Amino acid sequence: MKKFVMKEPKQLVSSYITKHLDVLNDLSDSVAHLLQVDRNIHTLWVSVKRNKLLIMTDDSSFANQLRFQQSIIQQHVNRTLLTTLKSVKIKLIAARPQVYEKKQQKCFRISASAARILSSMAEEVEDDDIVRLLKRLGQS
Repeated sequence: MKKFVMKEPKQLVSSYITKHLDVLNDLSDSVAHLLQVDRNIHTLWVSVKRNKLLIMTDDSSFANQLRFQQSIIQQHVNRTLLTTLKSVKIKLIAARPQVYEKKQQKCFRISASAARILSSMAEEVEDDDIVRLLKRLGQS
């Protein structure tokens, strides 16, 4: 005889979300394959809600291309899901944030008179670390 174990509410919600995301991803892959679009290059998400097809992308020119192909996409999704969708909506979503690399060193130049002043300051300071840094600044 099988023993029934109750699941925590968190487990039920996360499994539901995971299943929904898998369906969303499969449908998006299907439409990308139909349009011969690489989803690594173009962001494309396809979802169905209340008999409406929602297509999301982060590129405005790609969204315009999708508007011309929306009837083909709607027919494809109707055949795939065996349903009749009433309308298609194409939305532009926020783009992925760009990752900026930090520069190792900031380069700047100082005038010759400023370099001389820094060198003279280095002669008057007793701390070796500060002397080294002032001389380094005076050389740049």
